[in-house]
Amino acid sequence: MDLSNAENYYLWVNSGGMCAICKRKLILDDVGKKINIGERAHIIAKGKRGPRREHMEEYGLTEDRLDTPENLILLCETHHKIIDQNPEQYPPHELFRIKKEHEQFVQKRLELYGNSIVVIHKRKGGPIDHISIADQINCLLMDAVSLQEEFNDFSKEGWQEAKKRNEEFYTEVMKVKQKYDGATITVFPLSPIPLLVHFGKLISDTVPVEIYQYDRSKQVWVRNAPRDQEVKELELEVSFSPNESDILVVTIEITSKIRPSDVVTALENKPYKHLNIYIPEPKIDAVLFHHDVKKIKETFQNEILRLRQEHDFNEIHLFYAGPAGLAVELGRCINETMFPYVHLYHFNERETPRYQYAFTI
Repeated sequence: MDLSNAENYYLWVNSGGMCAICKRKLILDDVGKKINIGERAHIIAKGKRGPRREHMEEYGLTEDRLDTPENLILLCETHHKIIDQNPEQYPPHELFRIKKEHEQFVQKRLELYGNSIVVIHKRKGGPIDHISIADQINCLLMDAVSLQEEFNDFSKEGWQEAKKRNEEFYTEVMKVKQKYDGATITVFPLSPIPLLVHFGKLISDTVPVEIYQYDRSKQVWVRNAPRDQEVKELELEVSFSPNESDILVVTIEITSKIRPSDVVTALENKPYKHLNIYIPEPKIDAVLFHHDVKKIKETFQNEILRLRQEHDFNEIHLFYAGPAGLAVELGRCINETMFPYVHLYHFNERETPRYQYAFTI
């Protein structure tokens, strides 16, 4: 069906990005193509033999108004099939009622919780066409911006090009955000760590952001711990080794330990001060939920600012072993007026050295 951008926008906003029947949150895919896993269903069918078409004149519609928001309802794929296969069960008056009540529900929810823009930053592997979220998002998902071009050029030039693409993507995100007053940015990250740290820096901590982490065991995205789950306090440790050097190495050990030899090799045997932020038993999915991410982020920021007061160094080298969402959050607190230059490294088990310099922010 041919909707104008304005009509498409109007339908999506009034529907709150949800199925009008089951309230499933429908996530847009590539914003440039405006494809979504929700389906725009006709209440009165466009085809002359389609469901409920015989009621067109009864409801004051004409051929040229069938493809307009007044005759369209946003549904998930399942409910689109159900209403079209059961026209007697879903006559026009019932669907118009569902549409009206859903749009009223959306308006009330918008007043209570606000709205959000989905940002998909996935440059590892192929693109995804939808996201499964543990049901924790109360705000309305109004639009999406997606960067899903696989990154595999790890040369100096490749990293610089990827850094530039990050900046372009950030501009795209901000343009979309301007359309929605007060919208939160909801980030779903699965990209090489240097790109996520850099993207976080671009967003900064002045923009309202909610960052989700991918729970590999359950294959869903999460932010807050389930209410029925006992939450243990994260055991976070910090150590510092001084040295007569202008370099501060910061290691973050959450998903695995970082070998000292990897750092020495990457720095070509240069001396360095060393700040290590770690958990005693690092492992995959050790940190998933926001309260733990926040604790690590605050520790990272506070320790570096403290060391800036007590020790001389003019550059930071960040070696990171942790989840993607935390990498974005660390980037958000890298402030040019408070931090020196930060050199970022990419880990690859098959490379020598395993931590390779990517770029500086």
